[in-house]
Amino acid sequence: MSWQSLGIPRIRGLFQKNRLQNELDEELQTHLDMLVEENIARGMSAQQARRAAMVTLGNQGLIRESYREQAGLPFFDTLLQDLRYGVRVLRKNPGFTLVAILALALGIGANTALFSVVYGVLLRPLPYAQGDRLVVLRQKEPLLGIDNLQFSVKEIQDYRAQVRTMDQLEEYHSMQFILLGRQPDRVQTGVVSAGFFNLLGVRPLLGRTFVSTDEQQGADPVLVLSYNYWQRAFGGDPNIIGQTFKMNDRMHTVIGVLPPIPQYPRENDVYMTTNACPFRSGRHHLEDRGMRMMELFGRLKPGVPLATASAEVRSIAEHFVHDYPDYYPAGSGFSTTASSLHVELTQRARPLLLLLMGTTALVLLICCTNVANLALARVLRREHELGVRAALGASRRRLMRQLLTESTLLALAGGAIGLLIASATTHLLTTFVARFTSRASEVSVNAPVLLFTLGLSLLTGLLFGSLPALAAGRGNTPLQSAAVTSTPKIEGRSIRNGLMVAQLAVSFVLLSAAGLMIRSFVKLQSVDAGYNAENVLTLTLPFNWSKYNKPEKTLAYDDQILERVGTLPGVMAVGLTSGVPLDARGPNFNSFKIEGRPVEKGHADPMLNVTLTSPGAFRTLGIPLVKGRLIEEDDRPGRMDVGVASQSLARHYWGNEDPINKRITFDGEHWVTIVGIVGDIKQFGLDREPADTLYLALAQNPGGQSLSMRTASDPMSVASLVRQTVRSIDAEQAITDVKTLTELRSESLVGARVTTLLLGLFAGLALVIAATGLTGVTAFLVSQRTREIGIRIALGAQVRQVLAMVLSHGVRLILIGAALGLAISLLTTKLMKDLLYGVKTVDWPTLIGVGLVLVCVSVLASYMPARRACKIDPMVAMRTE
Repeated sequence: MSWQSLGIPRIRGLFQKNRLQNELDEELQTHLDMLVEENIARGMSAQQARRAAMVTLGNQGLIRESYREQAGLPFFDTLLQDLRYGVRVLRKNPGFTLVAILALALGIGANTALFSVVYGVLLRPLPYAQGDRLVVLRQKEPLLGIDNLQFSVKEIQDYRAQVRTMDQLEEYHSMQFILLGRQPDRVQTGVVSAGFFNLLGVRPLLGRTFVSTDEQQGADPVLVLSYNYWQRAFGGDPNIIGQTFKMNDRMHTVIGVLPPIPQYPRENDVYMTTNACPFRSGRHHLEDRGMRMMELFGRLKPGVPLATASAEVRSIAEHFVHDYPDYYPAGSGFSTTASSLHVELTQRARPLLLLLMGTTALVLLICCTNVANLALARVLRREHELGVRAALGASRRRLMRQLLTESTLLALAGGAIGLLIASATTHLLTTFVARFTSRASEVSVNAPVLLFTLGLSLLTGLLFGSLPALAAGRGNTPLQSAAVTSTPKIEGRSIRNGLMVAQLAVSFVLLSAAGLMIRSFVKLQSVDAGYNAENVLTLTLPFNWSKYNKPEKTLAYDDQILERVGTLPGVMAVGLTSGVPLDARGPNFNSFKIEGRPVEKGHADPMLNVTLTSPGAFRTLGIPLVKGRLIEEDDRPGRMDVGVASQSLARHYWGNEDPINKRITFDGEHWVTIVGIVGDIKQFGLDREPADTLYLALAQNPGGQSLSMRTASDPMSVASLVRQTVRSIDAEQAITDVKTLTELRSESLVGARVTTLLLGLFAGLALVIAATGLTGVTAFLVSQRTREIGIRIALGAQVRQVLAMVLSHGVRLILIGAALGLAISLLTTKLMKDLLYGVKTVDWPTLIGVGLVLVCVSVLASYMPARRACKIDPMVAMRTE
C-alpha cells in the first residue's frame, strides 16, 4: 500500500469530518434498508425485519468509531479534544489559571531575557569572516603583575617574520585626537595596519577600507568612520565619502564607513593607518623595541589548532629574552600567548552572565514547584471527576495526557507573556552588559531566542505537570479515588511537602547570594576613596598634539586655563591633572630606579603610576598632605624636578625610611626629588587597592587633560561658564566628559549596583513565590482536614491548640527547607568570590539574617490560613462531604 493511498485519505479525513460522517451515515442507512427488504422478502414482518437487520449490521457506534480511526488521524483528534477540554477546565478555574500563568510568565520571561543576552554575547558566532580562527596575541610579565604588555613596532616586525601558524598579523592601538570639521570634536581613533579590516573580513557599508598603498610612507591620510559615529556626527550623510577633515595639522579624506558591527578591543569613532599617527610613525616608536603601545591580532591557518599557535609565539618570546636581555628582564617572567578573539570579547561578561542565568533558572524552578504544588492540590480536588472518567473507560494514560495537556497550555500562555516581558527588559540588560563587552550591540530577541522560549515553555509544562499527572495515574479503582476522607492521603501530602521544601531551599540560596551582594555593595559604597568629591566638577580637554607640540606652548596654554578658570565666580580652587579619580583611563605605569639602589642583574625594575599635577589639584580634590610639602608654583622648568609620593609608594619602597629628598629616575639621566607624601586615593576603582603613585609637577611635564574645580555651590552651575572660558582661550579645543566627582563615583558602581539589584529582585521574587506556595499548601491542608478540625473544636479543642496543630506542619517544612538551603549555600556562594568586596563567601551574619527573614516570612505565610482554620464552624464542617 502506497504512502499516498494511506496518508492522503487520513489527512483529508482530519479536515472533512462532517462530510465523511454524513457519507458513512448514508451508507449505513442504505445497508440497513437493503437488509430490511431482504428480510421482508423472506416473510418477516416489518418490525422483525428491521430488528434482524440491525442485529446483522452490528453496533453502528463501533462502526463509526472504527471508521473515524481509519479515515482520520486519531492522535490529532484526541489532542484537539484534550486541548478543548483543557481550555474549558482552565476557564472554569480563573484564580488558579491566573496565578499559574503569572508565576510562569515571570520565570520564563526572566530566563528568556537573560538567554537573549547570553546568546548574543557568549553563544552567537562572531560577525567576522572565519571568526573561529581569529586570535589575539598577548605579551605578559606576570611576575610584575602585568597581563598586557602590548607590542612595539620592532616586536611586531619580528613576529610577522617568524610566525608560521597564522595567515596574517595586524596591529591596532587607540588614541584620542581632535577632528576639526563642523565643530571641534574629540574622536576615539583606532590606528590600524592596512590589512586589519581584511583580517576581520569586514566589508564597508560605504566606500572602501584600507589598502597597502594607504600605509606607505608619504601617502595621503585617510579615514574610515564607524557606523555609530557616522550616524551621530554626520546624521548618516550618504555623501560623506570624499569629504576632508583636519586632524593633527593634516587634511584627512573619508574613504569608507563601517557596517554596524561590534568593535574590538574598544569602540572607536574613526580609523586611520599607522603612518598617519604622529606617535606610531615617530622615530622613537619605529626604532625603540621598548616603545610598546600596540595590540596584535592574527588569523590561524586552516587546520592549525590554537594550542600550536600559542606554543609558537611562546617560543618566539623565549628567543626575545635570550637575544635582548635589556628589554626582557629574566625576573619579569616575560611570555607571549595566543587566545581566541571570541574568548577575549566575552571573558569579562561571562562569569556575571552565567551567575545571572543560573539565578533565573533557580527562580523558574521555584515557579515550577509552586505551580506543581497548586496543580497537585487541584488534582486531589478533581478526584471525583477523574474517578468518573476512569469508570467510563478512560485509561490512566489518557488521564495523565489530559493533565499534561493542561499544564502545557498554562506554560505556553506563561511563555507568551514572558516573551513580552523579555522584550521590554532586554534593552536594560543590554545597557548593563555593554560595560563589559562590545558584543552587547548584537543582543536581540531573534529566532534562536524564540525557539528557546518555546522549548523552555514546553519543558516547563512537562516539568510541573508530571507530578500531578503521575499522582492521577496512581489511583486505585476508578470510583475509589472519588471517595472523600477526613484526612489527606499520605502519598499526595509527601509530594507536596517535598516540593515545598525544595522551594524554601532554593529561596534560601538566592537570598544568600543577594544578601552577600548587598553587604558587598554597602561596603563598596562606604569606601573612603581618599579624596573629597563634594562640589567638584571635572571635564576632559583632549590634547591637540599637533597644535601644542612644544613644552613651552603647552605650559602657556595650561597657565591660561588655570588662571582664567580660577577667577570665575563660584570657583574656589582649580587644578589640572593627567587623570581624575575613577575616570575611564587606566594607570600610567612606568618603570623607575631609586638612587643608590641598583637593580640586580636579571631582575625587572619596579613600577609606579605617574600622574601629572598642577599646584592647586591637591586642594581641589581634597587629597591630604601627610609629610613634607606639595607641588608649588615655583616648581617650574629650570628648577629641580620634584614629585610627591603616595603613602603606598613610600611604604612599599622605603618602608620605615623617610623618602623625603630621595631621588628616582625613569630614564637614568633625569632625576626627580620626592618633596612630600600625600594620602592614598582609590583612583582606578573603589574595589582596587591604591596604586603606587608619584605626582609630578605639571609645569615641568606639561600635558594635563583633566580639569577639576571645587565650587561654592552646585558644580554644574559653572559648567557653561567654564566652557565659554576654555573656548575663548582656544576656539578649537574639544570639551568632553563634563561630570562631577560624585557622578564618576556613582558610575563606577553601576556594575555592582545592577548586579545587586538583579540578584535582590530575583531573590525577592523567589521569596514571594515560596511564601504564596506555603500559604496555598497550608490552606489546602486545612481544607482537607476541615472535618477533623471541626470535630476537634466540637470536642473542646482550644484556638491555640488548633493553631499549633496547623502551624506545626508549616514550621517543620520551613526548618527543613532552611537547613537544606544553608547546606547548599555554603557550597554555591564560593562561586561569587570574584564579585564580592570586603565580604567572605561564607558570611555567617548574612546567612543567619537570611535564615531569619525566610523563617519569619514563611511562618507568617502559614499563620494566615492557620488562623482561618480556628474559625471553622463545627456543625458546618461535620455536615461537609
